[in-house]
Amino acid sequence: MAAPTHPCVVDTTHVTGQMFGFTNIPMAVWIDENGNLVRPAEGASIERSPLRDMEIPEGLPERLDAMYRAVKAIPDDADEYRAAILDWVRHGSASPFALTPDEVVTRSQPRSDDEARAAACFELGEHLRRTVGPDAAVPWWREAHRLHPLNLTYKRQAWTLVTTAPDATENDLMQGPNDVYESNLMDDVLGAGGFGAFIVRPQL
Repeated sequence: MAAPTHPCVVDTTHVTGQMFGFTNIPMAVWIDENGNLVRPAEGASIERSPLRDMEIPEGLPERLDAMYRAVKAIPDDADEYRAAILDWVRHGSASPFALTPDEVVTRSQPRSDDEARAAACFELGEHLRRTVGPDAAVPWWREAHRLHPLNLTYKRQAWTLVTTAPDATENDLMQGPNDVYESNLMDDVLGAGGFGAFIVRPQL
């Protein structure tokens, strides 16, 4: 993979998720040159995933076949979202896709009491992971998963640590059943009726 040619910041402590309400990836907010939020957290794909056009091999196990079909059914707003970004770049605050502060608040995802508690549990687990070790985070992350089951950022962080070997060069993207958490990617996605349940689609 080629190195990016633009400035990048890696959020290793999930601060952006806490600040902006990211619950999945890719998600983004738009912030103008004055530091004002002009679009709240929403799905932010800018190019069509090649997985949507793949051929599903015949003879796969039933669950794996269902997972492939769930991937192909992920809502695709990439072309429209990219066009909206380009319009905003060209026209700034005059772009119809740049929202007023009141519109941003109206479109922002409300946080229930359970979701607020989940955020606290996840943050405490992340602190314990860094200062004590991964095992110390597990009970707090389990509670975060229970309180906010549609937040995939909480889950995928936890699953990765138990389904990817420490010496692996790439993360385990399937994040299947494990002995640490009751949840896993395949069961959660299929149980929710597909990836669409976890996606905040942009209103364009």
